Amino acid sequence: MQPRNLMEELVKLRVDELMDYASVCKCPQCRSDVIALALNRLPPRYVTCIQGDVFTRFEAQTFQERAEVVSAILRAAETVRQNPRHG
Repeated sequence: MQPRNLMEELVKLRVDELMDYASVCKCPQCRSDVIALALNRLPPRYVTCIQGDVFTRFEAQTFQERAEVVSAILRAAETVRQNPRHG
């Protein structure tokens, strides 16, 4: 199994819903910018095996982890809303 960042998956699962909530453009450029900015604010959660995947997903379900993901996405969305890069 190749190493992968589960935090990226968690962000991608929530980004569309939270961009709607924040009234941010959802074009591919803005969406990518929000994801990148949010991930830069969050600690990576790399896994290389099924056991690590299960443990990390379980750990990510804590209230604190979910709140950090939501906060990072909303902060990133606000930055992109104020400074969109789409033409």
